[in-house]
Amino acid sequence: MANVGLKMLYVGIKNEDGTVLTDATTGVSADGVYAIDTNKSHMNLGAQTANISNLSGNPVKISGNNEVVDVTNPPSSPSVAITANLINPEVKQKILGRKLLDSGIWVDQDKPVYAGLIIETQSPITLESVFYCFGMGEFTETTQNVQTNTDTAETRESDTLTFTSMNYNKFNGKNYAFARAGADGFDKSKLFDTVFPGQTFVTASHDGTSDASLHGGTATAPHGSSDIGTGK
Repeated sequence: MANVGLKMLYVGIKNEDGTVLTDATTGVSADGVYAIDTNKSHMNLGAQTANISNLSGNPVKISGNNEVVDVTNPPSSPSVAITANLINPEVKQKILGRKLLDSGIWVDQDKPVYAGLIIETQSPITLESVFYCFGMGEFTETTQNVQTNTDTAETRESDTLTFTSMNYNKFNGKNYAFARAGADGFDKSKLFDTVFPGQTFVTASHDGTSDASLHGGTATAPHGSSDIGTGK
């Protein structure tokens, strides 16, 4: 559907059975879900884009007796290209499946680490939240383009990750799901429980997505940027 803006990305590291890790050391947080927010004290600067592709397969016409008699219904194979201003460095290493050594060095592991992902945007008319959900998949990072500053400009590089979605039993074996906050029967806690089973970030009595600490921050920016101390 049509959307406006990118409100938040939520990630969580999965066990192989699809449940989420609720441990701040082995997972991304004690409640199982991590919001890539805009609070500098969380070492985040928010996301720019989450470009979802391959939500549908490519149908093929079937011909017989000089007529088109059928069309195939191939499965979808979604992936999400994410560009973020900054993702918490430790969280980023974890969702990429890297392991922290005693020396403080992060290295790749032989086995992939699975994750879940929710992209939150909004309806252009009602501004109600819209959610694109991926219950199981893998994050990868293929490039790192480090460039010099100059005497007149600061050169920044964004975090660029790709999420490749897999089939997920709680989506009836499909590889993505969609939800709209204003739809009949919508329940945010059930949505988060479905994508991140075992999470406590959103429950019937607590909505972590509404936490004011997910927005702003007061950590000092480098090179005297104009947002120092403004809470932006």
